[in-house]
Amino acid sequence: MPSCKYCQIIRKTAPAYKVRMAAWDLGSGFPRCSWHWRFVCDRCGRKVIFHGAAWCEKNKEFYCLRCAPRHKKQAPSFWAWKYYYEIWCQKCRRYHPALDWLEFKGKHPWQRDDSARKALRGLSREKKLKALGWIEWAPEERQRPSLRVVQKAWDRAAEAWDATYEKYGDITRRELFNPALFPILRNVKGRKILDAGCGAGYLCRLLAERGAKVTGVDLSRQFIAIAKRYEQRKPLGIRYECGDLADLSRFPSSSFDLVVSVYVLSDVRDCRRAVREIARVLKPRGRFLFLIGHPCFDWNAGAWERIPMDSQRGEDNLYFKVDHYFRRGTLESQWGKLPVLLSFHRPLSDYFRFLREAGFLVRDLLEPRPLRRAVRERPREWEREDRIPPALIIEAVKETSRRK
Repeated sequence: MPSCKYCQIIRKTAPAYKVRMAAWDLGSGFPRCSWHWRFVCDRCGRKVIFHGAAWCEKNKEFYCLRCAPRHKKQAPSFWAWKYYYEIWCQKCRRYHPALDWLEFKGKHPWQRDDSARKALRGLSREKKLKALGWIEWAPEERQRPSLRVVQKAWDRAAEAWDATYEKYGDITRRELFNPALFPILRNVKGRKILDAGCGAGYLCRLLAERGAKVTGVDLSRQFIAIAKRYEQRKPLGIRYECGDLADLSRFPSSSFDLVVSVYVLSDVRDCRRAVREIARVLKPRGRFLFLIGHPCFDWNAGAWERIPMDSQRGEDNLYFKVDHYFRRGTLESQWGKLPVLLSFHRPLSDYFRFLREAGFLVRDLLEPRPLRRAVRERPREWEREDRIPPALIIEAVKETSRRK
């Protein structure tokens, strides 16, 4: 039986440290003992590596940095590491150190309670690591899915997707996308705006509250049904339509002052036609603001190389591996509780070509970074996005006359 990889790492800096035999993830290149495996959060049920879990002595609970509202790094070096996480406890309203630091100080709950150690209190019993999600090229027979297939996939995902949102969207939209997007939108009061790919309408509602006259369109019937339920509960005068962005024939030409689209164009089957239709429904000099996953650096282009793959330490994200960037095609992905979804990878040059062909001039391109506050409060989540941009925003303006 192999020895625990983490024990070996600790032993290099602490020769007296006892190396334990591994019992978990034995078939991997990073087998681990029970002390350095994954603990189940008593609050959210997630399974999190030992250095991302804390112990609340008052409530006798393990909890994790993934459900805690904030965490921070504490700098004293110990063993092989330069810091440990302190994780905010919502129940006792204070920070508690993660289990790696507690073990180092002799205060791990298993060190204080031998019966808890023997019972493996709090430990996940999964034998091997399971990826939180995956993304890969669709098989050849599914490389050109029908519009109906794409629609049904998003219909299946709509309820679970919306469950992750609050008023300002999910955490990525709150901390990364919205702070970059809204300053570019500027004053929208009285403006006629089309939210192209509105989903359940979170952005529609934010724009309507700022005085805009908003229409939302989405391919998914289920998303539109959810958006209409929000509108019934709190009427804001938002119009919702179900339809393909590549066919906006329900809207007259030159109908809107502004079209905005957040993380949608990479999910659109016929992006070229969609951009052309967006140009048609915009007024002359109207603006098109869209945010997409960065074609060079998002999950469609590659992935972080991380060892071990469940580590919550930023330095274990070794590099972002990109390959087959110029390959255009359909991708299948699955994350968390969502069903399998479809997206379409295109190099960045394609988006610029589609804009030029449709009569747009690009005014600006931004690669948003997370807020400094977000990096301080949740470094585990935002340090990666502070190293490599996961998304980009393009602002384009419809020309008053097409160039010859």
